[in-house]
Amino acid sequence: MEKESPDRRIQRTRKVLHAALIELILEKGFDKVTVQDVIQRANVGRSTFYSHYKDIEDLFLSGFENLWSLFEQHLTGQSVEKAGVWDLSLVVFQHAQSYTGVYRALVGKQGGNLMSTHMHKYLSALMRETLKDQWDASKQVPLEIVVHHLASSLIALLTWWVEHDLPYPPERMNAIFQQLTQPAIESMLA
Repeated sequence: MEKESPDRRIQRTRKVLHAALIELILEKGFDKVTVQDVIQRANVGRSTFYSHYKDIEDLFLSGFENLWSLFEQHLTGQSVEKAGVWDLSLVVFQHAQSYTGVYRALVGKQGGNLMSTHMHKYLSALMRETLKDQWDASKQVPLEIVVHHLASSLIALLTWWVEHDLPYPPERMNAIFQQLTQPAIESMLA
C-alpha cells in the first residue's frame, strides 16, 4: 500500500514553518531561535506548530530529512554507475550550490552542531557503502576511521565554501577535496 502524501494545507504549513526557521537561523543562529520566533515569522498559531512538530529540533530535523531526500534524488539522477567517493562529493557540492540558502543555514556557523552531526552520519553511510567492497579488513587503518575522516573533511570544506559565498564552482571544490584526500585513500587501497 502506497504512503499517502499530506494534503496541500499541511504541505503549505510545513513549508512556511521550514522557511521561517531557515530565515531565523541565518539571522540569529540556530541556538537562539525559539518556537515563538518561528510562529511569528510564519504567521501561524502555536497549536498549529505543535500539531506538526514537537519542538524546534524536530522542525530542524524534518527540514534536514527533506533536504537529504532531495540530495538522494539528485544523486540517483546522476549517470554514475558505481559512484566513487569523489563522485559523491561532487554531487554534494552541486546540491549545495542548488540549495545555497538552506545549506548556509544548516552547515554554516549559524546552523550549530545538530546539522553537522546528521550530515556526518548520512555522508559516512554513503562513503562506507562506496568503499566497503574495496576495503580489506587487514588494512592498517580501519574503514570506520577512513570514513570518519572523509566525511569530516567534506563537511569542513563544504562549510568553508558556503560561508565564503561559493567562490569556486562545485567542480573546483570537488577537485580540491580530491587533492586533499585521494592520495591517502589510494595509498591504503594499494
